[in-house]
Amino acid sequence: MKLLLIILLFMNNYLFSQQILFRVGDNISDYLNTNPPQYLTQGTNLLNFPDGRVDFLKYKMETTNIDTKFLVQGTNVFGVMQFENNTTVFLLDITGDGILDVYFDSLILPFTVLTKSQYTRITRSNNLLQFLDYGLNMYNSDPGPYAPDVNNRYISGFSSNLDISIDNRDLFYGMLQYYNFVPAPQLALMIITSIGILYEERFGTTHPVILLHIAESLINLGFRENAVEYINSILSTNPDFIPAKVYSWQLEENQELRQRKYNELKTNHPNHWIVRQI
Repeated sequence: MKLLLIILLFMNNYLFSQQILFRVGDNISDYLNTNPPQYLTQGTNLLNFPDGRVDFLKYKMETTNIDTKFLVQGTNVFGVMQFENNTTVFLLDITGDGILDVYFDSLILPFTVLTKSQYTRITRSNNLLQFLDYGLNMYNSDPGPYAPDVNNRYISGFSSNLDISIDNRDLFYGMLQYYNFVPAPQLALMIITSIGILYEERFGTTHPVILLHIAESLINLGFRENAVEYINSILSTNPDFIPAKVYSWQLEENQELRQRKYNELKTNHPNHWIVRQI
């Protein structure tokens, strides 16, 4: 009898498990439209706001770690949690288009989830501009983010504007999320690129700080040629932005021009926090 119970338990957990393995590029929106899950389990609060809780959609009432679960906030499905190679992994839709973009080893709430939230008020009034301009001036100053409390003040400008009473709170959260995930360049690139697209759609313009971070993420991933386009775009409108000038020197392949750019930086901006490092 004991052996029979063990066999039945094995069959329930493994033979009848709902282990569906998704891959980056899969369209979970289409999949769920065809195969809607029947059960919802309340999850955990990642943000202390009405739209900060992540729940789990699943095909069985009782599940194990083997069973694939869909990550949902409200009615917005943004990823899957699945078990492969004896490890729980997360595949996330960062851009909000229903397609899985990236693997990640922990659960996060992509900022685009807030974009779709009923609690986010989207307007064309650019209330991010003053904070991004602060960052522009910070990066361009000689002490840069290393001046006492300057960087903390910059980051707190985003973290203090997540409340549901704040217009465009999704973009504030997106900037904060980008800075948190700079060490994960693939994820960071998807976040900051999505911010750039929404920022331009919403306000009809770009911002050099966003373009700078896209370029930095591209460089971190080895896409130097693509980064050059963003650096050149910055310098076309902000020719005195020193961080962009440093990257222009770094990415320059013509050795004579590269030396000229280096000399200009060292002559005209010797005390700048980045120039001192080159």
